[in-house]
Amino acid sequence: MKRSMGLAEWILVAGVMAVLLIVVVALLPDRFWERKVVPQPSGMGQVGSHAMWRPGDPQALRMIPVAAPRTPPDGGTGSALVQLQQAPTVTFTGKVQQISEQPQSDGQLHLWLTAANGTETRISVGPGWFLKYLGCQLAHDVVVDGVGFSYEKGGVRPLIYAKRIRINGRDCQLRNDEGFALWSNKLR
Repeated sequence: MKRSMGLAEWILVAGVMAVLLIVVVALLPDRFWERKVVPQPSGMGQVGSHAMWRPGDPQALRMIPVAAPRTPPDGGTGSALVQLQQAPTVTFTGKVQQISEQPQSDGQLHLWLTAANGTETRISVGPGWFLKYLGCQLAHDVVVDGVGFSYEKGGVRPLIYAKRIRINGRDCQLRNDEGFALWSNKLR
């Protein structure tokens, strides 16, 4: 004789299914959740050949503001909270033309890539020791691609902070979805 499942058994089955669904979603790759942004014609993601870093260049070492006070919508003089938004991701690809370590600014390796159409892009990758730890060796004339964040809006020479970069077919995760560096102890 077949016995139908009772309410407690249905609740147990539904709970197990919910846990399995959460596990499957958690195991999906980060690339599945990324927002795609088409580069702007205003030069977003493109850098001219004059963009090589030079000591004393004020544009190369400027700070990037992530939030600024603004006037409240009611016209008051007090400051209002600014809602922060996730920076859109931008894709990049190109041949490595220059690798530079900039200890006086952030101690990270920066790449200058030349795309197939001749445009140049500047990428902040991460510290050399972290790339070595990941087994991601950078070299001149290697073709790389990846996804990163650009916090500048319409800048002449936007710097892209690599979230993920592929070097010789090897994926290297450098930052999380919020843009925090994976080598930083601030995540612990």
